[in-house]
Amino acid sequence: MAAVLAGVDIGGTKISVVIADESGHVLGRGRRKSKPERGFAGVMARVQETVDEACMNAGVLRSALSAVGVGAPSPILPDGTAVSAVNMGWTNVPLTEALSELLGLPTFAENDCNVGTFGEYTFAGRSGTLVGLFMGTGLGGGIVKNGVIQSGDHFLAGEIGHMTIVPDGRPCGCGKLGCLEAYASKTGLAYEFKQAIWLEKKASVLPDLVDEGGLDNVKSSLLRRAWDERDDVTRAALKRAARYIGIAAGNLITLLGPSAVVLGGGVMDALGDELLPLVRKSAEEHAFPAASYRSTAIELASLGDDAVALGAVAYARSRMA
Repeated sequence: MAAVLAGVDIGGTKISVVIADESGHVLGRGRRKSKPERGFAGVMARVQETVDEACMNAGVLRSALSAVGVGAPSPILPDGTAVSAVNMGWTNVPLTEALSELLGLPTFAENDCNVGTFGEYTFAGRSGTLVGLFMGTGLGGGIVKNGVIQSGDHFLAGEIGHMTIVPDGRPCGCGKLGCLEAYASKTGLAYEFKQAIWLEKKASVLPDLVDEGGLDNVKSSLLRRAWDERDDVTRAALKRAARYIGIAAGNLITLLGPSAVVLGGGVMDALGDELLPLVRKSAEEHAFPAASYRSTAIELASLGDDAVALGAVAYARSRMA
């Protein structure tokens, strides 16, 4: 009998779960807000509820699942410890142990963007070296080479969002200055929106569009709407973010020579058609030599909003093998 697995995507604003077979065919879904203000135990309880919701929608019992894969916004050690989830407020929490006890199932956890890139590699027919950049609440990245996640000798590598992109630049939630995440994420966009609207008094439709959370939590769908309404504040901030992602992509192409760089996450899902050409232009300006850029495809992730959850399914499947 083919294995059925759960893939869990724990994000700064949402928890998304898919129930899928080994080929990545989705049987059911669950989704709810992550509510990190409730602490680690509170988020774990919400993960359990979301897994059960997805199982109900898939028409399967939780006990029938072969395993659970988890993508979380933190470096993950081999024992399942989440070392530092900046947007969740977690430091050295026993992620795998907690969820395995709650769910009563074999559980395998990895960094969310590592598994998102792994899912793209596994289910989208990729080969060679693949780099993933995912723009959501934060800016995460992953590197997969020949089907293996590259996490480094200390299991902490691949934190592309915390590469310094502007020396002595804007503060990042991790405590450093000038990280890519501080410029190319919804957190970074919020910083720019508040500067432009509150301090510089620039006109924008954004204050009329946002709901709870205000400018600190502008949904990707609302960014799309503001872009379509030709809002200058929104367009300027997103164009700058695309430029910085392109700088990072160009540097990664120079360093790794990957077959492809894929762009995912909620912002790219909503605005990828507008931002992709800007990322490509910036990457071409910063990659060396020119032949390395021409040999690397820069594309939107094909799995869309399911990238991390399906990647977690693929990761759990690989760990069971």
